[in-house]
Amino acid sequence: MTLPRPGFSAYITIGWPNPGTFEKLVETLSECVDFFEFGVPTPRPIYDGPTIRETHAEALKSVSGWRDALKLLSRLEIGDKRPTIIMAYMSDHLGHLREFHEEAASAGARCILYPDLPFEHPEKLWLYVDESERVGLKPCFFASSRFPHRWLLTYAALRPLFIYLGLQPATGVKLPIAVEKNVRLAKKLVGDVYLLAGFAIRDSETARRLIEVGADAVVVGSAIIRAAKDRGLDEAKRLACSIHQAVHAERA
Repeated sequence: MTLPRPGFSAYITIGWPNPGTFEKLVETLSECVDFFEFGVPTPRPIYDGPTIRETHAEALKSVSGWRDALKLLSRLEIGDKRPTIIMAYMSDHLGHLREFHEEAASAGARCILYPDLPFEHPEKLWLYVDESERVGLKPCFFASSRFPHRWLLTYAALRPLFIYLGLQPATGVKLPIAVEKNVRLAKKLVGDVYLLAGFAIRDSETARRLIEVGADAVVVGSAIIRAAKDRGLDEAKRLACSIHQAVHAERA
């Protein structure tokens, strides 16, 4: 169970803006991404930016909960050709964590990424690992650029599917050199563990630079969603394909 190196992932909130268009968007982007990250709609997306928060609110108008979201996800015909990562908030699922992991695995997920795990529920780390492995999922972890090094080393020792490094600037802000240094440092700490960089990536040049300095893959959400919302699915595909090409050209 591995992800391609280098790799490019697109983030989409499940059911945004409605189930039919969501399925069309996934189909449209499929040939331009290496794997998908799908967000389970939640009324409390506290670690997402304004664009993604809006998609959660819109999706919840037609997706009536996490079971409904995973059923929609299971209908997608992307299979092993495009691995699936689920992003969810652990706070939403503590009362039914085992069932949620079981249903996520049945829907085709490779791992469940909980961005609130290290900040709000660090004591649940081993429960998360155990429940993931019990149903055949790999653990995957979120870390910020200012994350304590000891936690990155702990995560790396667990041999996760990936570590997601959340970059500091907001989407649309040009990445400063300090972020490139953070990526280099994180990669040095985690070694051959897959490092996925996200946040603040809006174009092919930024993606190329992050792969160049050590990221194994990048994930783009807000920029693709804005393109789809403002200019249509074909424009979202054009953006995704340009980033995919830049990522793969960097290590060709």
